[in-house]
Amino acid sequence: MSHDASRRTALERRFAALDGFSVLPHGRGEFQAADVAVLAADRESLNLTRRVASNLAGVFAPTLLVVEEPFEELAGVMWFGAYGLILSSASDRELADAAVLVSNRYTVVSEEIIEDERLSEGRLAFEWTLNNDTQSALGGLSRREREVLALVGTGRNNAEIAARLWVSSNTVRSHVQRLMRKLGLRSRLCLVIFAHELGLVDMNDTVLNGGEEEPVTPAPRRA
Repeated sequence: MSHDASRRTALERRFAALDGFSVLPHGRGEFQAADVAVLAADRESLNLTRRVASNLAGVFAPTLLVVEEPFEELAGVMWFGAYGLILSSASDRELADAAVLVSNRYTVVSEEIIEDERLSEGRLAFEWTLNNDTQSALGGLSRREREVLALVGTGRNNAEIAARLWVSSNTVRSHVQRLMRKLGLRSRLCLVIFAHELGLVDMNDTVLNGGEEEPVTPAPRRA
């Protein structure tokens, strides 16, 4: 999936040329027949990508994202349903291996993406959720703090959260700062990831910057 149709077409052709792969026609009805859904993601279409990946998660094929370069917003992708991240510069063998692993619901991330400094905050949040009892941490939050955390996870800013909760922006800012202190997280991005890790976010309520959803490009693997 991409706002650039030429990139999507190039990705389709690339998978069609790989042994053991075929590309299914676009359409929601095709997802159930696919082994893996492959999305060409970029910064401009990431919100739309998150929505599509979350809709696919647990219902249809697992998702592999193909990006041209790392960018900081990718830090939260794994908490939006995607199983894999790989650079478009990867070799055909690497791309095929990643698709096969993702089709079997293994988590796959290119080493170049993991090591990119722009994703440092996402790594910190990921390590935190691995090394801490998230449910216990959640139990230490007040009802209002949980509400604020869930709304932060939707991508809303402080003013939008304040309007939703009928409080001032300063009150929301105080809640956000308190959440970071209580959870030991260093940025708003980490709060977003944490909220998704705990399943607090209603994906139908997330803030999207894009327009209508575009059809995804399923790339099924044949046994």
